[in-house]
Amino acid sequence: MRKNSKLFGFIVGASEDGYIYHRKDKNEYGLEVEQVSYKWLVYLQRALKIIFNKNTKIRKVKGKYYRLNVYSKEIYLILLKFHKHPRLILKENKAFQIGFLQGIFDAEGSVSLNSNHIRVSSKNLQLIRIIRKLLKNFNFRIAKLYKDKNNVITLSLYGRDNLLKFYRCIGFNHPIKQKRLKNKISCRSL
Repeated sequence: MRKNSKLFGFIVGASEDGYIYHRKDKNEYGLEVEQVSYKWLVYLQRALKIIFNKNTKIRKVKGKYYRLNVYSKEIYLILLKFHKHPRLILKENKAFQIGFLQGIFDAEGSVSLNSNHIRVSSKNLQLIRIIRKLLKNFNFRIAKLYKDKNNVITLSLYGRDNLLKFYRCIGFNHPIKQKRLKNKISCRSL
């Protein structure tokens, strides 16, 4: 078990926004995450340094995007295990699970600008079911899953109570999503 379970869980969740790879011809293992928020990638970079003691690179790529790269067989194997078997997340401790939810919502989630809801989307039904189970375990009210024409499945949390609970229990590290959620919740109700 790692010392900082929440941060470890965050890395596992955040990696859903990335690409874990093994290039056999170069015997290279790694994680690559592309993101518009440089600040969020710096947070992920620090988490990788704390949990795995690995240095990473962040560089600007096309348009307004940045890319984080870390080369590590250890990170590759651990993330691959969770990506192939997301049910393993349910066996981890509460801190890991909260970190995972924070990472996955940072990576694949959104905060509605027009109404009181947060959602997370993925084509991986098993992953969405794991997220739903975790949220239910933390007593969130969850809307019915929605599947679009591209087979993207969306899980939504509606209502001010859910938003406030999400803010207090899980929260965002992603600065844009964090700001949107804070704007949804007045300071008087916190």
